[in-house]
Amino acid sequence: MNLFKQEDTIVALATGNIKSALATIRISGSIAKQAVSSVFFTKKHNKIELEDKKVCHGYIFDDNKKIDEVILYYLKAPHTYTGEDTVEISTHGNPLIVQQIINLLLSKNIRLADRGEFTYRAFINNKMDLSEAEAVNELINSSSSKSAELALNSLQGSLSDKIKDIKQDLTALFAYLEVSLDYPQEDIDFLTRQQKKENMQEIISKLNDLISSYSLSKLITNGIKIAIAGKPNAGKSSILNSILGYQRAIVTDIAGTTTDTIEETVEYNGISLTIIDTAGIRQHTSNSIEKIGQERSKSSIEIADIILWVMDSSISLDDNDKQIFELLKNKLDKTVVILNKCDLQQKISLREFNNFIDTNTIVNFSVINKTPIENILNKIYEILNIKDIEDNGNILLNARQYNLLCKVQTQLNKILELIDKGDSDEIVSFETENALNSLNEILGIDVKEDILHTVFSKFCVGK
Repeated sequence: MNLFKQEDTIVALATGNIKSALATIRISGSIAKQAVSSVFFTKKHNKIELEDKKVCHGYIFDDNKKIDEVILYYLKAPHTYTGEDTVEISTHGNPLIVQQIINLLLSKNIRLADRGEFTYRAFINNKMDLSEAEAVNELINSSSSKSAELALNSLQGSLSDKIKDIKQDLTALFAYLEVSLDYPQEDIDFLTRQQKKENMQEIISKLNDLISSYSLSKLITNGIKIAIAGKPNAGKSSILNSILGYQRAIVTDIAGTTTDTIEETVEYNGISLTIIDTAGIRQHTSNSIEKIGQERSKSSIEIADIILWVMDSSISLDDNDKQIFELLKNKLDKTVVILNKCDLQQKISLREFNNFIDTNTIVNFSVINKTPIENILNKIYEILNIKDIEDNGNILLNARQYNLLCKVQTQLNKILELIDKGDSDEIVSFETENALNSLNEILGIDVKEDILHTVFSKFCVGK
């Protein structure tokens, strides 16, 4: 993307490039109205005057050749998405027609938009800050209703407001420091060392709350990977089917029915859950296919956010269970233990694992007794500390923002240490300015061109 060619008028398809009932072509820039007016006419080829915020019906003509019947919407700068004159053409969604219209507009001294260029122009024209611009892309790519909701909150300024609040507090402290340096002899009430410490501790507390939301942001954005593990015939596939609400995996009394991983995705409480039903893990098998399946099972366990360890509660523990325990031993804090088949006589005893397994992570389950699958799903949310997303402040952090916040955290802790040691205001002021610059980078203030290119190159063309 040429970040300096904002004088160009740009065009792109804003909807998917597939056959559909309708497609939207977006044009933005100083000659948008002029260019579109030269190809937009009545059925009898009479000129149509475009008016701000007025929807028009007409036809796109290439000289005297009619291309399509369209609906057109003109918005005058600066009250548009990009802050520039903008026209949106709603045409029939045949890619051939769409391309004809775009090619016609390209002949009118307009060029194709690059990835994210419409949102980039919105950013440059102060329609949104950089964190809000990033939220546009996160909203488009959301994989669950909750991630879409939080991305929309960020687009509306929920993250920006928190960053600006921290920045405002830090700026106030910076101002006091600068005044004390510029007017040391004046009769001004300067902050005491204790007041500086208290101010900084309050700022750090706000920052830490924001940083702590990142782990939840990742789960909401990427979804939760859940591996169902256990020995053959423990009922893993029954658990998968219960979560999905339909018979996805074959369920029989024959051990080792599942010889490969089965992966499906569902949404629960607004978050995407990727469920991986793994092959049963047992010590001895002569089946080469089953051996490969078990290796895949172990790999799935390694990458999972949560493990559902399914155990047949109607039989006693055996060496196979102990083998699985050793495999899961380092991930028990992320493991839900499911005592399956609890409709049968209970023979299992977990006494041997008492020092390792938290009883709060154990769930009794029975397909026959129709145990609510929510008992398991709610336990997953409990272990991942997803009690109430609203407690998180409805904030969605991405990796760039998180890394910058961690950088600010390091800078603020250094400032607090300098204040505590009684170092000069000049040194504290210098470090405070560095922290402010890092916060500005999150918002896109005085940010380097290569960072902007990285952010907007992740967008699709047309947005």
